[in-house]
Amino acid sequence: MFEILSNKRVGPKIYHLVLSYEQLPQNPEPGQFFNIKVAKKSSSDPLLRRPFSLFDFDEADKKIEFVYRVVGRGTEILSESKTGEKLDVLGPLGNPFSLKDRKGLVHLIGGGMGIAPLYYLSKKLRNSIQKVFLGAGTYEELEFFSKKFKGLDLDVHLAAMEEKLEIKGSALVLWLNYLQQETPNFVYSCGPEKMLAAVEKECLKNNIGGELSVEKRMGCGIGVCLSCSCQSKNEENKNKRACVEGPVFGMGEVVIGE
Repeated sequence: MFEILSNKRVGPKIYHLVLSYEQLPQNPEPGQFFNIKVAKKSSSDPLLRRPFSLFDFDEADKKIEFVYRVVGRGTEILSESKTGEKLDVLGPLGNPFSLKDRKGLVHLIGGGMGIAPLYYLSKKLRNSIQKVFLGAGTYEELEFFSKKFKGLDLDVHLAAMEEKLEIKGSALVLWLNYLQQETPNFVYSCGPEKMLAAVEKECLKNNIGGELSVEKRMGCGIGVCLSCSCQSKNEENKNKRACVEGPVFGMGEVVIGE
């Protein structure tokens, strides 16, 4: 069981959840996720756990952090959980981002709640030159993330659909503007599938290496139910499970946004 240290609202329907743990089967890596039971105490409703991407991890203090948006009954129940309460958590799960002592210029592109898994990744990429492109509906949705990334002394660029920040538009459009001026050595991205498909298209066209973290509904989180299957581009008539072979895939590895 994990104990809630804090569960604070940090944006419109956006919460920052910090948990303490006694032990983990292994240290989580950027891009992995945890499955959390969100049912109220002594209840099995909702039955299925919910997957949450790792936002941050502190081995010394035995803390794991998540940032989530309230989108349904499960996350609404979670948002009402208080400090000191215990949660049933499984993880770490899934295939993480590759680091490989990544050097040179790296672009990180996050859309909406797809920003969350990029923060711990960014902390682990300290040997690279990073530019971070973040987009959401409004600045209010971006403010928490912006402060966290800027706290790492990174070059952060913001876009919002409903108001003009650096531009009025998406993280994708903002990134494409910079892509005309410079070519990164590697790209990491997470967010809506249409955004990921467009990022992948540009990277493949320009021979830029990269990885995408897909957002899928995961029934079990351990590869049994197949609800999060993605069609493979490289293996005919084969599917890959986002919860096991993913959620991180290489550019051109699976069909995205179709």
